[in-house]
Amino acid sequence: MFEEPSFVEPSLIGVFIQLNSSLCGICFADVQLPEKCVLLGIVREGKVISATDNPTIYPGDEILAVAIHPMMTPALKVTLKRTHPIYYSLEQTYLFEAKPGLSQASRF
Repeated sequence: MFEEPSFVEPSLIGVFIQLNSSLCGICFADVQLPEKCVLLGIVREGKVISATDNPTIYPGDEILAVAIHPMMTPALKVTLKRTHPIYYSLEQTYLFEAKPGLSQASRF
């Protein structure tokens, strides 16, 4: 009844990387993507860095990616926008000390 079209238009997305992104410090080759999704590169300081250079992801980068099938676009966005909890920082310092009643043992 419903035929799948022979050509499906891919979806290009760009995701800005925040300070608390779970992708910070990770190389492109180590990012686990949903199926039928590909990383194209990074826009950093007005320059495009190709995925073939296997760049490391830093806060302030914009990742360019393609979902080959548009049904995978939401899953790709969720993967690229994943963040750490609010108490996480790149220096691995935690704000638990500011909360009364938490002992050193309960921090981890």
